[in-house]
Amino acid sequence: MKYTLNRLIEMAAHAAPDRALPVDDAHELMRLHRECSSYSCPRKLAAFDTLIAAGRIVPDSSRRY
Repeated sequence: MKYTLNRLIEMAAHAAPDRALPVDDAHELMRLHRECSSYSCPRKLAAFDTLIAAGRIVPDSSRRY
């Protein structure tokens, strides 16, 4: 999926998103924020939660994210 430069800049922010994330955007956010902890990055946490709800990620119950 191709994103405009403005959209990528918006996605790179660490603040919580102001709207629900589409699954494709959540995947891209996980890539853009791969070095962030979901505890310290609200945007990565929102992406992670979106992917869980969509059944794309099944969290490991013994692992802390």
